[in-house]
Amino acid sequence: MKLTKIKIYGFGKWIDQEFTINADYQVIFGPNEAGKTTLLTFIKSILFGFATNRGENKYQQYKPKHGTQYGGELEFSDGNSIWTVIRVDGKSGGDLSLFKDRQQVPNNLISKITGGFSKEEYENTHVLNDKSIFSIYKLTAEQLETEIMSVGAVGSKEWLSVADDLEHDSDQLYKSRGRKQPLVQALDQNQKLLKQKTQFDNQQTAFKDTKEQVKNLQASASKNQFQYQEAIEEQNLLSGLLKKWPKYQEYKQLSKKNVTEFNPITTEDWEESLRLNQELTTLNNSQQTATLTADEQAQLNFYRNNKFELDDIKQHKNDLQQLQFKINDTNQSLNNNDNQIDQLFSQNPQMDENMQPLTPDEMLKLDDTPIKQSLNTPLLAVSAVALLMVFFMSGFLRFAAGLVFLVSLIATIYQQRALPNNSSNDFLKQKGYSGLPNQTVKQLQNSLVQLQRIRESQKSLEKTLRESEAQLKQWQVRLQRLNLDDQNELLTNIENYFDQLNIVQAKADLINSTQIESENSHLDRIATLQRSLKAILERNHASTMDELTKLRTDQKNNRNLVNQLNADKVFIGDDMKQLSQFQSLSELSNRVDEVNNKVKQLEQANNQTNRQLGSLKEKQEQIFDDSSYRRLISDLTQNEADLVELYDEWLADKLASDWIRGMLNLASENRYPKMLQTAKHYFNVLTDGNYVNIELNDQKLKLVRADKTSFDVHELSKATTVQLYLSLRLAFITEISDLVNLPILIDDAFVDFDSNRTENIMELVKDISKNNQIIYVTARLTSEIDNGHILKLKESKHA
Repeated sequence: MKLTKIKIYGFGKWIDQEFTINADYQVIFGPNEAGKTTLLTFIKSILFGFATNRGENKYQQYKPKHGTQYGGELEFSDGNSIWTVIRVDGKSGGDLSLFKDRQQVPNNLISKITGGFSKEEYENTHVLNDKSIFSIYKLTAEQLETEIMSVGAVGSKEWLSVADDLEHDSDQLYKSRGRKQPLVQALDQNQKLLKQKTQFDNQQTAFKDTKEQVKNLQASASKNQFQYQEAIEEQNLLSGLLKKWPKYQEYKQLSKKNVTEFNPITTEDWEESLRLNQELTTLNNSQQTATLTADEQAQLNFYRNNKFELDDIKQHKNDLQQLQFKINDTNQSLNNNDNQIDQLFSQNPQMDENMQPLTPDEMLKLDDTPIKQSLNTPLLAVSAVALLMVFFMSGFLRFAAGLVFLVSLIATIYQQRALPNNSSNDFLKQKGYSGLPNQTVKQLQNSLVQLQRIRESQKSLEKTLRESEAQLKQWQVRLQRLNLDDQNELLTNIENYFDQLNIVQAKADLINSTQIESENSHLDRIATLQRSLKAILERNHASTMDELTKLRTDQKNNRNLVNQLNADKVFIGDDMKQLSQFQSLSELSNRVDEVNNKVKQLEQANNQTNRQLGSLKEKQEQIFDDSSYRRLISDLTQNEADLVELYDEWLADKLASDWIRGMLNLASENRYPKMLQTAKHYFNVLTDGNYVNIELNDQKLKLVRADKTSFDVHELSKATTVQLYLSLRLAFITEISDLVNLPILIDDAFVDFDSNRTENIMELVKDISKNNQIIYVTARLTSEIDNGHILKLKESKHA
């Protein structure tokens, strides 16, 4: 991709300017302040975006001073098409527009020109200036070698710097022969602490034996506690089964009854049969009774006045039934919880309503409660002897004995005051355990946790019950207002009311119709009604209305039976399978007695084990005062934590540093062989043939002079080092030209070169420009440059 034209709308001093650029190399000549660097900055800004107004970047913006449009155009040729990149003032680096052969294309195709490079990558590879050249002179030997080796990978110099920092950080933590590094000191401390621990362990044989006994006893206690917990769970289960046994027996008896309904009478058939039968009865007795009774008329009028509410009750009567079932189930669950609470208190006579379960931290405090220590017997003995000497001696001995007595007495009092007190266990009083031994407090914890769970369940059930009873109260108020408030049989009363209402409605409809019918139509109407009623009877396998009524009654009874079965099944719940394992109440009761005895035995065994544990722990305390040992264990634990933290930090730094160097070595191995041949040629040109080869051995560069003498990088003169650096930079650009073929920008990078070296570099520029376009700005011309490749800038052009 060759840059062929530059068009500037407004950028720094440049206003409405256009330049044609040679496709191979272009030398831009002008005095200082002529705008040469501004022109190169314009090229980078159009390609990669304008500098932001932050920090030092704001000095790279070059916004015009006279209000001209900010930005411009670059025109590139790829041999087949003309690409135009336009960028003007806007957000995020400016507003970009991209054209191919005068047709606008998506902006992401800019990568066809930039090769996917960022501005930073472009400047690190394709831009050479006096700053990058002069920086080579200031590097140490080690820094110089790093700079030279980093040419082969974009950004590798920064990564090598990071790797050096990580290596330095790891050395600050640990060195194999170091003394002051934190990890070294932590390892030394660990060895000392382990040695002290070994001495403690070897000296305390009796303590070890007791400790082993405690360990075995604790294992036994854990096993007993597990069995006790299982027995308690079975006890609670059997207690629940015992309470559900009567309902289970009722469920078994009801299950034996045949509640299967064959062709049940539908509501539509039943209501229609009532209407037809009433109409027939009325027609047959029309000569005797042609009007409704006063009660029937009152019932019909009441329905008509309350039709909306009565129809709503009829439609939602099943909701009432479900609500009654829910209230019964909730009450039963509450009863079960009450029974479980009673059972917990019967099993734990020392448990109180005000007790609260202990937290894990409080349990640890309970375990750490110090054993009360007696007064120091040797000190008391010395005090007693000294006191006797006071009475029986005289002179200096009497005075000395008195002094010993006072010192011993003061030491005894101080020791007693220094003994730990039990004020740390004040939390037991706050939790309701006043006066109870620690072991009893521990034994109560499982029961208290279970009690807490039951209380929480009760609160939830009581809330559900209150809500359900409130809903039932609303039903009762509605039914009371409509005279349907039989407290015991709300649902049956509703159904009976609507059955009677259907009869009255049928009778009223018939009276209204018979008043306008003739005698013949009267008889025809009777015949029609009889046929309709007969069809309903036959459909439901009945010959008379009485039989149909009986079938309807049986059907209602069956439904009540099914509802009772369902209610019993819900009440029994998941315990149905367990209840079926017992053949009789006596068998279940016997099992309950067996489990109750097992619970008592395990509770006694646990109490005995806990007493033995307490005795052994007291024996441990008497063997020796292990406060020093505990401090040692605490120090060792902290030391091991510090070791892990320091080791993790050291290992992370070390591995990260090694990984970065490994990846860069791998990148160099893949790239260097390809570019070294090119760099060798460039280096030979720049040094007038003094150096003939560049070799890479074990990640080290060797430079071979014409007389076959080899040199390391740091052995070269500064001028030759710069030539090597330029050779590698230019060779790298040449090697990646198939991926990124952007112009090489040289900003007066060779002002420090003498005329001979300048001619060599210009010869190299011409050679490289055959494949890679070069734009070289300078304030000094040589005779080797063709005038057709020189663009001369003057101060007046952009003033």
